[in-house]
Amino acid sequence: MDKAKKKFLIRALLFLLIGLLIFVAYIVFFVNRDEMIRIMGQVDLFVYSFTFVAGLLDVLFFALAWRYLMRALSVRVSLKKTYMFMWISTFIDYIVPAESISGEISRAYLMSKEPDAETGKVVVSLVIHRVIMVLITIVTLFSGTLILFWSHYPLSTLVMYLIGLVSIFTVVFLAAVFLLFVKENWMERMVNFFLKLAVRIFKGRWRLEELRERAMVELRSFYEGLETLTQDPKHFVGPVVFSFVSWVFSVLISILVFVSLGFGVNWTLIGIIIVVFSLGIAIKSVPVGVPAEVGLPEVAMAVLYTALGINAEISTAVTILSRIASFWFRFVIGWAVTQWFGLKTIMDGMKLGERQTDKV
Repeated sequence: MDKAKKKFLIRALLFLLIGLLIFVAYIVFFVNRDEMIRIMGQVDLFVYSFTFVAGLLDVLFFALAWRYLMRALSVRVSLKKTYMFMWISTFIDYIVPAESISGEISRAYLMSKEPDAETGKVVVSLVIHRVIMVLITIVTLFSGTLILFWSHYPLSTLVMYLIGLVSIFTVVFLAAVFLLFVKENWMERMVNFFLKLAVRIFKGRWRLEELRERAMVELRSFYEGLETLTQDPKHFVGPVVFSFVSWVFSVLISILVFVSLGFGVNWTLIGIIIVVFSLGIAIKSVPVGVPAEVGLPEVAMAVLYTALGINAEISTAVTILSRIASFWFRFVIGWAVTQWFGLKTIMDGMKLGERQTDKV
C-alpha cells in the first residue's frame, strides 16, 4: 500500500471513528444503556437476517433504474458491471465527505471508462436518476405524514419543522435543476467560470482552450441525452418503477427491525418509519465533513423516533440494528468490491482534470 492510499484510508477511518463517538456520546447521556441492551437481546435473528437481503435488493434495483436510463441513451453496460459500480460508489460515499456527491462522481468516472460511453450522457443519467429519487422521497414523506394525520397520531413541532425545511430545500433543488435543463447558455457560463478558476489555481498545468473544447463537447452530449430522454416519457417508466422498488426495500429494513423486536406492523408504525426514513435521507445528504455522516444519521434517527412517541431505548436499539444492515453491511461489501477493483485507480481517476493533464 503506497503512502497516499494509506494516508487517505487512515483519515477516512479517523472520521468514521469521530462519527461513532458522537453517537456513543448520545447513548451515554440520553439513553438507559442497560434497557437498550436488553431490548436488543430480544431480537429474532431469523427475521433480522432478512434485513441484509433487503439491503442487497435495494442496491440491485437502484442499479437497474440507473441502467435503464443509460440504455435509453445508448450506453449499454451489463447489469453485473453496473451493480459492481454501484457498490464501489456506495463505498466512496461512505469514506469521502459530501456524501452522494462523491458517489455520483465515482459512478460517472467508472462508467465513462466503458467503450462508447459518452461522459455527458452518463452525467445526465445520474442527474435524472437523482431527480427521480428526490421526487420519490418527498412524495413518500408527504404520504407518511398523511398516514399519521389519518391515524390521528400527534406530530411534534421538531418533526413538522423538519418536514417544512426538507420541502423548501427540495423545491429549491428541483427549481435549480430545471433552470439548468432549460437554460443551456447558463450552464455554459457556469462551466466557463469554473474552468477559468481551475486554470488560475493550477497555473501551468492546463490549457484553458483545450479544457473548454472538451467541456463543450461533453456539454453538448449532456443536452443531447436530456433531449433523448424527454422526447419519450416511456423512458422514465422503468427507472421510476425500479427506483420505487429500491426505496421499498430500504424502508423494509427498518420494518423488519421492528418486527424482529416483537412489534406488530400497522399503518401508524409504517407512517412513522416512512417519515423518519425520508427525513434521514435528507439529513445524510447534508455534507458536514464526516464521511457517510456517521454519527449524525444515528442521532437523527433516534431523536426522530423518540419525537414521534417511541421511547429512547427502543428508538436507539432500532437505529443501531437498522444501521448495521443499511450502512455497515454495505460498507463491508463496498470495501471488498472496491479493493478488488482497485481503490487507488478510482481515487486517482476522480481527481479533477487528470485526463486533461495527460494530454497537455
